[in-house]
Amino acid sequence: MAYQVLARKWRPKTFDEVVGQGTVMRTLKNTLASGRIGHAFLLSGARGVGKTTTARILAKALNCSKGEGPTPEPCGECASCLEIATGTSLDVQEIDGATHNGVEQVRELRESARYNPARDRFKVWIIDEVHMLSTGAFNALLKTLEEPPPRVKFIFATTEYHKLPDTILSRCQQYDFRMISAREIQAHLRVVADGEAIKVTDDALARIARAAEGSARDALSLFDQVLSFSGAEVRDEDISVLLGLIDRELLLGASRAAAEGDSLALLELVERLSDYGADYRNFNRELLLHFREILLLKLAPEDSALLSQLVPEERERMRPLCAVFSEEDLLRVFDVLIKVEQDLRWAQDPRVTLELALLKIVQMRRLMPWSDLVARVERLAGGTPLPAAPRAPVTPAPPAPAPAARPTAARAPEPKQQASARPSEPEPPAMDEEQPAAPPASGGLLGAMLALVQARPSLAQPLRSAQVLEEGDTVVLKVTADFLPLARMHADEYRDLAKKASGRARALRIEEGGGAVAPPAGTPEATAVVSETDKKRLHEEAARQPAVKEMLDLFGGRIVDVRESKEERP
Repeated sequence: MAYQVLARKWRPKTFDEVVGQGTVMRTLKNTLASGRIGHAFLLSGARGVGKTTTARILAKALNCSKGEGPTPEPCGECASCLEIATGTSLDVQEIDGATHNGVEQVRELRESARYNPARDRFKVWIIDEVHMLSTGAFNALLKTLEEPPPRVKFIFATTEYHKLPDTILSRCQQYDFRMISAREIQAHLRVVADGEAIKVTDDALARIARAAEGSARDALSLFDQVLSFSGAEVRDEDISVLLGLIDRELLLGASRAAAEGDSLALLELVERLSDYGADYRNFNRELLLHFREILLLKLAPEDSALLSQLVPEERERMRPLCAVFSEEDLLRVFDVLIKVEQDLRWAQDPRVTLELALLKIVQMRRLMPWSDLVARVERLAGGTPLPAAPRAPVTPAPPAPAPAARPTAARAPEPKQQASARPSEPEPPAMDEEQPAAPPASGGLLGAMLALVQARPSLAQPLRSAQVLEEGDTVVLKVTADFLPLARMHADEYRDLAKKASGRARALRIEEGGGAVAPPAGTPEATAVVSETDKKRLHEEAARQPAVKEMLDLFGGRIVDVRESKEERP
């Protein structure tokens, strides 16, 4: 007897044997049991998910001769069931829409539908890939489809539901077949392997199920191909060699190298891929799925169904990576790998494209989170010592004598009531707390506002080069162009400052300007005009300050101007 492929040999024979379509099968069984049977059924979904198989089972259920009428459990042994299974039944005609897509073929179908079945209960027409019918053929079928003879049933199957006319859709009962999960395909492959007496590990079956991408027929075809290569005992390495799947060790090596920031290891890994002859796009897709597994292992609890597809040994090997990569890191990795998937299609040198993407992932691991960067700037502007590591938590410094005033950029002095020795930077006061209004006599409204935000460098900096004008109940804050976006972002806080500084509610308008007028005399922000010699000296002294060095290294900047504060030196 000629060999029969697994996809045909293990084709489901009853509704309960169909893999992964529980909702559709339950609906069809209830329809048959209740007798509320429509005259036209439309089965739509991706390839290999059971549409044609279900159509044949439905035809058996309609015509099974063991019962007095349609049954949800066809026997599979009567003459009608056997003929439908072999495709030789006179009353069940299975045609494809690609070769019967003309008006003439539909006219013949209409003529044949006028006659009663030769033997069975119903005359059933199964049209596969019905979307291939021409517009004229669809129009010729409309009347018969809407009011067919009593003993005629239509079953349509299609992979492109959107191509069907609305006039056809409205005349059919529609059943949408979903993609089958890898877990269900793996379970089905285990049943087939046990039935065929094949020795294969669950890990190998899981890899075949993932490669099938939701199609049970594709999975069985791949399994058939593996058996042709391996025989009755399938080894895990045979799966990788035959199906072109990437070795898990390469994927783990890539993620470890990215976690350790080892650019050389990633370049050597691409060299191994080149020697192996692997497809770079396939490796990129597998690496994307590998990082997805790391994300799932990081977020999901141990008993989650999301982790059911991961082999326990692989979980333990990936667990250290979960502690290294943050969610932000993994999202950035996904963004790079998805983009390089598109670039590899048109790249003149795919290897270089993949190498650059992997090196970019390494560099992104060295990025500082925005919140940490803002905190560093706040500490620099406030004079708090910086931590040694970018992401390490900041510990309060012990009390120490206050250093001599540095000739750096002007900033608000310490309050007079504070002693010369003070602890590390205190927490900034909340803006919604009630604070006493600063006396307007000390530098006017601008000086009072500056006095209120001396512990908030991000709010004080735009005010140091700003001008304040009062137009009735409106305060006009003129800020230089460099600080205008920052000032507008904190507009509500500046409005509260103006209210507290003046002792009454004031409207606030922020405009571009400022910088041309020196700060009001007598304020802590007043600076001295120095000569060119003094400016050179101040530049040199400022360049030696640790805080200034840190700012220059952090932002890659340069010193533009230095002003000497008029604070009293100890």
